[in-house]
Amino acid sequence: MRISYNWLKEHVDIRLAPEKLAELLTMSGLVVESLQPLGPDHIFEIEVTSNRPDWLSVIGIAREVAAICGSRIKALAAAPVKGQDTKSGARIIVDDKKLCPRYTARVIRNVKIGESPQWLKTKVEAMGLRPVNNAVDITNFCLFETGEPMHAFDLDKVSDNAVIVRRAKKGEKIVTIDGVERALDDPILVIADREKPVAIAGVMGGANTEVTASTKNILLEAAYFDPVSVRKTSRKLGVSTESSYRFERKVDLDSIASSSDRATALITELCGGTAGEFFDVGEKTRPEKTAHLRYERLNSVLGLNIEPPRAAAILHALGLEAKGSSRDAITAKVPSFRYDLEAEVDLIEEISRIYGYDRIPQTIPAVVEQPVRVPSTIVVSDKIREALTGFGLDEIMTYSLLGRKSLAAAGVGTGDVVEIQNPLSSEQEVMRPTLIPGMLNAIRWNINRKNKDLRFFELGKVYVKRHDGTFSEHLCLSIGLAGQASAGWLEGARQESFFDVKGMAESLLAELGISGVSFKPAQSPFLSTGAAASLEVGGKIIGILGQVKASVLDEFDIKEKVFTLEVSVEELFSRASLEKTFSEIPRHPSVVRDISLIADATVHNEDLLSTVRDAGSPLLKDAQLIDRYIGKQIPDGKVSLTYRIEYQDPTRTLEDKDITPVHAKILQELERRFGAKLR
Repeated sequence: MRISYNWLKEHVDIRLAPEKLAELLTMSGLVVESLQPLGPDHIFEIEVTSNRPDWLSVIGIAREVAAICGSRIKALAAAPVKGQDTKSGARIIVDDKKLCPRYTARVIRNVKIGESPQWLKTKVEAMGLRPVNNAVDITNFCLFETGEPMHAFDLDKVSDNAVIVRRAKKGEKIVTIDGVERALDDPILVIADREKPVAIAGVMGGANTEVTASTKNILLEAAYFDPVSVRKTSRKLGVSTESSYRFERKVDLDSIASSSDRATALITELCGGTAGEFFDVGEKTRPEKTAHLRYERLNSVLGLNIEPPRAAAILHALGLEAKGSSRDAITAKVPSFRYDLEAEVDLIEEISRIYGYDRIPQTIPAVVEQPVRVPSTIVVSDKIREALTGFGLDEIMTYSLLGRKSLAAAGVGTGDVVEIQNPLSSEQEVMRPTLIPGMLNAIRWNINRKNKDLRFFELGKVYVKRHDGTFSEHLCLSIGLAGQASAGWLEGARQESFFDVKGMAESLLAELGISGVSFKPAQSPFLSTGAAASLEVGGKIIGILGQVKASVLDEFDIKEKVFTLEVSVEELFSRASLEKTFSEIPRHPSVVRDISLIADATVHNEDLLSTVRDAGSPLLKDAQLIDRYIGKQIPDGKVSLTYRIEYQDPTRTLEDKDITPVHAKILQELERRFGAKLR
C-alpha cells in the first residue's frame, strides 16, 4: 500500500525524517518495502498483513506513528452531517443481510461536478490513481484517508430511485466503469435498481450510473460487505480494486456512518449542493469486545520489566480504552477496527511491537529434557529410508491425487476410492488407493528423459473408502526397479529381475529386525501371472511384489520391464525391532552338506525350506537354495533343486554320527511331504 509522508503529517506531528520513520515502522512490524521521493513528498510502499485492515488507511498508519513516536493523532475536522431533505423519494432495500450486514446511503442534491482542486488531485495522484472529477476524487480520497470504500451514484440514473442489495440473477450483465461487460450469476452480490444491476457490491460501480459532468443529484454509498463474498466475486470476475482489497480484509463496521459524513462534508464543500436524507440499514455496531492483560505475564513472556503505566499508555495510544485496571492487570476495550485482538497474548504482542523488538534482550533458552521422544513410527520410517538409500534406491514423492484413467491403466478398481467432489482437473479426481500408478508415472517420466536404469522408492499415504462410508488412510511403501541392475566389472551388466526386488524386501525386513518372512504365489491386477508373490509375516499378508504386466506397461507407455513392491508400513510398525543384540562368536565349527533333489515343478521353494528347517532343528543353522535346474536329464514336470545345509552346535564339535540321522530325517520328510528324491 502507498502512503504519503506529507499526508501523514496532517494527522500526526512527525519530527522524523522519512528514512528514520520508515525504519521505525519496519521495526514495529509494519514493513516499509520502499521509500521513493515524489516532488516535495515521499511515498512509503508498505506491506500490510491480512490481519491488519486498519493499516489500509492514512488514519490507521497515523495512529501507528503516533504510538511509536509518543505523539497525539489529530482528529478529523468533519462533524456529523444533518440532512435537510427528510423526504428524498429514494428507497433502500437490503435483500441479503448476511452478505451486507450494514448499508448506508446519503442523498446529496444540486451538486456541480467539475475538476478537483489541486490539493485533492495531488493526494489522489500520490496514492497512484488518476483524478476523474471532484465527486469521484472525494470518494477515493476518503477511501485512502479512512479506509472505508465509498461509491457515488448518479441518483437520476437509478430507476425509480430504488437501491436494492441482492444477489445477481442468472444471465444478468453489467458494464462496469472500466468499460468491460461482465456476466453475473447468483453467488455475486450486486447493487441494483428496479430494472438492472448498477454496481458489483464491494468491487466496482456500473457505467450506467456513474457520476459525470451532467450529474445533479448523488447517492453516496458506504457499506459493509461480507469479506468472503467480495473475495469470491473478485476472483471469479478477475478484477481487483482498491475497494475490493479492503472489503476482503474487513472494514470497520462501526465507522461507516462517520466516514460517509466525512465524504458528504467534502462534497458539499467542493461540489456545492445540499446534504439530504441519510439511510442506515442493518447493524449499527458490533458487540463490545474486551481483552485482559496481566503485567506479570507481559514481562514473563518478553523477559523485560515494562512498568504498568508504560504498558497502559501504549495500549491507549493504539486505541484501546481502559475499562478497568489495577496494579497487577488491565482490562481494555478493543476498538472496532481491531478485529485481530482477542486474547492476552495479542496485547503482549502489541506492547512489544511499540516498545521495540530491539529492546528485548538476547537470552539462551534453558535446556530442558523432553519427556516425549521421537515416536517409534518416525524412527521406523527413517530406518526404512536409510536402508533403501543404502541399497542404492532414490526416494520419490508423487501426488496424492490421481485421475481415474491412471487407476484404470494400472488395473486398479475404483469401487472403494475416495472421490474429490470438485476436482481441479481430470488428473486429480480421486485420492490414491495405491502408490503403484504414481511409481509408474515417475518411471515413465524418467525413461522419456533418457534415464533408464531406475531404482525408486516412496513412503506415502494411501486412502480408502470403507463399506460404512467413512474413510481411512494408511502409510505404505512402494519400490520400483527398471533397466539394468548395478553391477561391477566382474559380474558385467544384467537386467533387474524379480529376485532383485524380492531380495530388497528380505534385506529391508532383516534391517527392521522382522523375522518369520515368507513369499507365496499371488494374483494381482497389475502383476504378471507367475511373477507375483505375496509378502507374509507371521502368516499375515502385508504386501505384494512382482513384475508389472506388459498390458499395464503399455498403458503407461513404458517399454522396459518394471518390478514393483508395495507393502503396508503400518504393519511393520508393530513388528519392527530396532534394538541391536550381539551373539557370541561360535567356538565350534559348523558342518556344511549339499543335497540335490528331484521334485515336482509345482512345489514351492518356501515350503521345501520350511520342511528342512523343521526337520533339521535344533542342529540346523541355515539352509539356502543354491541351484535350480531344468534340462534333458530332468523328467518333464520335474525340477532339480540343490540346497546347502549348515549344521552347528554351540557346545561341541559335531561328528558324522551326529549329523547323519538329522540329514536322513530331512530327506525322509521331504520325500514324505513332497515326493522329493535324491538326484
